[in-house]
This record gives sequence, structure tokens and C-alpha cells, in this order.
Amino acid sequence: MKAVNFWKTLFCAALAITAFSACSDDDNDDDGGIPSITVDGKESATLAVKLEGGTTEAVEVVSTGNWVLELSGTETGWCHPSKETGGKGKTSLTFTVDKWEGAASTDERSVTATLTTNGSFEGIPIPKKATIKIVQSDGDIPTESALYSENCGTKVTDQPYVSDYTGWTRGGTLDQKGVTYAGSSASVRNSGKNYDPADDQKSEVSGPPYVFINSTTANFYIKDINIGSNSNFTFTFTALDQKSFGSGAPVFADVTSSTLKFYVSTDGSTYVPVAFTTKKIGSVNSWYLCTAQFKLPADASTDKISVLFDSYPKGTGHDGLRIDDFKLYEGGNGSELGDITYTKATVNQIKADGNYEIENAVVIATYQRGFLISDGTGIMQVYMYNKDTAPTPTIPAVGDKYTVKGAAEEYGGLWQIGTLNQKLENKSTGTVPPVTYETLTGEQVDALFAAPELKAVQYTGKLTIDGNYYNVAVDGATAIGSITWPNAGIVSSALNGKFVDIKGWFVGATSSKYFTTLAVEVTENASVVSGSFTDTPKAFAATDAKAQTLNYTASEAAGEVTFELTGTDAAKFTYTKKSNTQVEVNVAGDNTSENPYTATLKMKAANGTELDEVTLVQAKPESADATIITTDFRVEATYPGGFPTKNGTPAAAQTFDFGGNNYVLNAPDGHYRNASQKSLFFGKTTKDIKTTAYLQFPVVAGKKLTKVNLTMGQQGGKEIVLDVFDASGQPVSDGTYTTSSGNGTTEFSHEFIITGTNDVAYRLASITPTGKNIQVAEIVLTYE
Repeated sequence: MKAVNFWKTLFCAALAITAFSACSDDDNDDDGGIPSITVDGKESATLAVKLEGGTTEAVEVVSTGNWVLELSGTETGWCHPSKETGGKGKTSLTFTVDKWEGAASTDERSVTATLTTNGSFEGIPIPKKATIKIVQSDGDIPTESALYSENCGTKVTDQPYVSDYTGWTRGGTLDQKGVTYAGSSASVRNSGKNYDPADDQKSEVSGPPYVFINSTTANFYIKDINIGSNSNFTFTFTALDQKSFGSGAPVFADVTSSTLKFYVSTDGSTYVPVAFTTKKIGSVNSWYLCTAQFKLPADASTDKISVLFDSYPKGTGHDGLRIDDFKLYEGGNGSELGDITYTKATVNQIKADGNYEIENAVVIATYQRGFLISDGTGIMQVYMYNKDTAPTPTIPAVGDKYTVKGAAEEYGGLWQIGTLNQKLENKSTGTVPPVTYETLTGEQVDALFAAPELKAVQYTGKLTIDGNYYNVAVDGATAIGSITWPNAGIVSSALNGKFVDIKGWFVGATSSKYFTTLAVEVTENASVVSGSFTDTPKAFAATDAKAQTLNYTASEAAGEVTFELTGTDAAKFTYTKKSNTQVEVNVAGDNTSENPYTATLKMKAANGTELDEVTLVQAKPESADATIITTDFRVEATYPGGFPTKNGTPAAAQTFDFGGNNYVLNAPDGHYRNASQKSLFFGKTTKDIKTTAYLQFPVVAGKKLTKVNLTMGQQGGKEIVLDVFDASGQPVSDGTYTTSSGNGTTEFSHEFIITGTNDVAYRLASITPTGKNIQVAEIVLTYE
């Protein structure tokens, strides 16, 4: 045999053994070619029989060749297959199960039937197996076909929200085309091999992708399931609860009714809690089969139902839930769905989950997503916004009085009435109590953030407006003030970048850093002497540099703003004040030295107070013997063999040879080439990633890194702060770069001027945790 044919044969045989698809077209003969065997169209199936025994429903075996059946389990003599062998094509197979004498209602036993067929490739045998699990118990295990089924489709390349995902299967014996999927903080994702079902779980768990919910207010809706004329049901799903993630692997916990809640609705708005039982599947990963049974009320008139999965409550300390394999069957032994029962309570009595009724609740403040009520005993938020059911909620007016009904939930350290089962009844007019606002210092902002209490507050800080984000930097506070969805007219865009006084209500400590405020009044504080540059200057070219215009803001109290150039190279730069908001900076001439020129431009108030400063840099001329390394990550041929093309790769640092230049990538959430977005992805962590997620540049012996020209991909993340660092995490460039708006149609670039380096490796990384991918299209490195 020629060497090339030998290696081809070895390669194809290895591929066939692992994937059962290779470079042979001889796959149709009995016991030859690439084998295939399925049971009811899948690799595995589960059949159920009651304790009194009987014959299972038939499964269809489809095989490309002869097959044999073998039973395995602790005991197998009680289960009798109708056939122990079969041939090519279709075969109907059943199992007769003996009565289990003396078994208790809680007992369960099972056997596994393994069906094996064989194929071959150029003389190399290739086995293929399918399995059938037969379970005998007194439990209510559905065996008939499901009215509705959903396995979340095939693998996803990203983590889309459930309402954006397009891969739903919507299966079942009834037409389920009208089913929709919605939720809050719920996504569809693959998760990785740590979460995939083991072999003894695959009969119940279909595998990735899964629905993932991971916060105390996250939920997942399956809406408008077609039930036909049926009224008695069993609903099953699989679930995996991750308690934490440590030492490179997840830690799993039992799935119980305290970590996951299940609801059913006959009208799409009122959801009734339904109990479910759980049974651990297999021996690893803690996947559970969950079963809920219920009947529709006798007076219900509907051909559709909706279900809701609500995430674990605050305080359980769990990281996330994965749920999958949703099925609705006709039949079961559940109770009839009851009406929602609301417990009458005053605001100050609501300290736990439940449905409550609050009388004489007067609306005292509003914002775009809800309102505050006072019943004389306390103040509570009523949150109305639900992306999937009320995109534009109608907010009551201040002074309206209601009986408020709804499910209580904890958010931001405070109890509120959420959107679940929410009703406003008995509208009338009430009296708004007088409000006294407590003035907070920075220390008091942090103290209230650490121990949340809904109260009227006022504080001062610098306002930054970015789209729907209204953040306030409060002097002396670590927490960031955040004005939540203000009503029209509350915040003027002219206040962006200015110091403001805020009056309103502290409504929660959110996202580990935001002092969330329902603002009722935002005004400029003209007494604060303040000012800042809103632009960061880029490095000037060594020759023929172009002037740059820097924008700045200053408060009225700052008076007439002046500027000053300081530093050894101050004479190498010039500035011209163009207006009360702009200053033009330039260089005095070409740089003919061996080093960059640097100076500091300071902004000062009329009284001499220094308000802000920026660094000006003029690059040194490029030497004749400079080494320039250009790496284009857009081009497929650039990537070395074996480079990852999907997420989930090992987090340890890895070296890759790009055309003779060694880059080192370290990324806690994987690094990979994204062909569709033409970029190298890395990062996406919530840690301090300048030392834990980075792209390390090649080293050129005897030369120093002097310049990094970076081009970010079209889909690069917004507001990722980048810099160049040494191995200890110390910056070495002329300043940070904040990426432009992501998800656009154009690339964006930046030039870093590097100083003080030697001939060791340096890294590109984010300076702050972002939780976003860094996406690099091209890098040009200059060494001198």
C-alpha cells in the first residue's frame, strides 16, 4: 500500500470511529460501511411500565444492518424483549414486564436494552449502538406521545435571549406553531461539556442548547401551548442547578421547589403555582427529571395554556439554572388549578415571597417602569414593565389610590410588587403625604447602598448621559448614582457632564455598584467648581502632525477657564482656546529626536483650581531599521492549524504561531476565531482581565516595542477600555483607549505610543472588568 493511501485509510477510519461519517460511500450493505441504528428516530428512548406489569408501547428500530439486543442492569429477568435480534431496515420492538410482587409505591427498577449493529471501513470493524431504558414504577411517567415538546433545537454560536432565539422546534402531536417564548434575563446557550448529559442521562436529557436563567428576577415563559380539547395534563422538563463555580468546574445542587418555581396560566396573565416532583437522572451532573400534574378548572374555556419558570429566590447563593426538554402530555393525577389567593397585608408586613393585596395604596412617585405607593405603614415600589407583555405600561398618576395585588419579589435589597399576577383595583383619589428629602454625603450613599432602605434622598454629583443610562459620580462614594428610566422632562440633555442636584427615592442597590434612584427633580448645581475634558487626545505624528480639537465642560462656578502646558517638553506643543467648550492643541514642529515628546495640558478654573488634565504625546520618528509585524485576523489563512473556532476553549494561556510570530492568548471564557464577524475574540470575563485575559505580543530580540496600531472588528463591544500592559499589569502606553459603539458596520482603530519597554513580551487587555468580548481585526506592531 502506498504511504498516502495508508494515511488516508487511517485518517478515515479514525474519523469514522468517532463521528461515523467518513470518506467512503459504501454504507448500505449489511454489516459493512458506516453503520447506523436508531430507536424511534433517536439514539435512545425510555419506556415505562406500572408495578402490575404489562407490555410496553412499540418502538421502531431502524438499522443499516443486522443487530443484536443485550439487557443490562442489577436484575434483568423481569423484562422480556419481543425480539433479541433483527435485520436491516425497520423492526417493531416491545418489552413484556413481569408484575413486581411486593413492591411499594415508591419503588422503582430499570434495565437498559443495548442494540448493537456493526459496519466496517476497508476491513476495520465499526460498531454502532442505540439504547432503550425500561422503567417499572408506580410513578406517573408518561409513555404516550407528547401534545407539545421542545428540546431547544441545535447548538447556538452565541447566547441569544429566549425571545430572540430562532432555533425553537415546537414539536408535538398538536399544531404548536403558535407557541412563543419570552422571559427576563433568560437566554439559550450551549454551556460547555461540564453541563452535557452523561450516557446514562441521554434518554431523558437531549443535550445542548439549554434555557439558562441566572438572577433572582429572571424567568422564562412558554406561551400559547395548544392543548386542543384536553383538560388533564402532565408537564415534564429536565433541570440542572449550578450552586457555584470553583476550581475550574461547576458545583451542582439538587433541583427542588425552593430553587425553581413552576406556574401555569389559562389566560396568559394570571399564573398559578403548580407543585412538581423531581427525580435525579443517572449518576453525574445532577440533571433532574421534573414532573408537574394539573387539571384545568371545570369552568375554564380555553384551547391554550402558558407556563412560567421562575428562578431561585435571593439568598440561596446559586449561580444559575439550566432547563430543557419541555413536554406536555394528556393525562395525570394532579389537582385542579385554583384561583390566585392574595394575602391581605400592609407594606411593612411584606418580607417574603407570595401574592399580596395592599389596600389604600396611594401613588406618591412615578417613573417610566413603575411607581411608588404609600399605605401609611411604609413605601414600596410597584414594578410594571415586562418586555414581553407590556412594552409601554400605562403608569398611574401621582395621587391615584388603588388596591394593589401582585407577587412580591426582592430586588436590589428591597421588596417590591412585580409584574406577576399584578392587578390595580378600586381606583380613587388619595392624599400624597409630605416628603422630606435626606441629604446624603458620599459616605452616606455607600452606607445606604450597603444596607438598602427605600427612602427619599437628595445628593450631588456629576451626571453622565449615555442613551438610556443616567449615571452620577458622587464625590466620596464608591457606589454610582443611577437615575432609573426618568419620566419625560425630569433630566435635560443639557445637563450631561455637569454637576447636578438630585431629589428622589433610593429604590435599590443593583448590579453590585448602582445606587438606583427614582428621580423627581434634577437641576444643575452651579456652585460646584468643576470642569473636565470630554475628549482624549491621540498621539501626534512625528512629522506633519495635524491639530486636534478637544471638547471640555466647566460649571458656571469655575468662571473663565484657562489652560497651561507643563513638563519638560511643554515648549514642543501649543494650544489655542477656541470657545468656552473647545481648545485646539498642536505640536510646535517635527520631532527629530530619538524619543517621543510629552507634556501635560492642565485646565484651571478662574480661581486657579486645577480641574482636569490630559497628556499630549508626539511620536518619535520611526527608525530605518524598525521591525514591523502586521497580523490580519480577518483573513482565514492567517490562523495556524488547530486554532479554536468556537467558545469554551481552555482558559490556560496558549501560544499560537501566526506566520512565524508567536502570540500568547489567555482568556477565561475562551478565545476563538469568529469567521462571520472577521475577528479574533478573547476575554469576556467579569474579573480584572488585564492579568487574566489578554493577547500577548511577539518578542523581537534586541528591540523595544514602540507602537501598537489596533483595529477593532465591526461588531466590537462598546466602551471597552483597552491599554497595553507588562506581565505584572502595569500600563506602558501613552493612555487608555475606549472602544466606539459596537454592533456597527465599520471598524474602529487606535494607535498606542509605547514608552519604557525592553525586549520582553507586552499585552493588550482591558483595564476594567467588562464582561464583553474583545474583538481584534488587525494589529500592526512596531519594534525599534
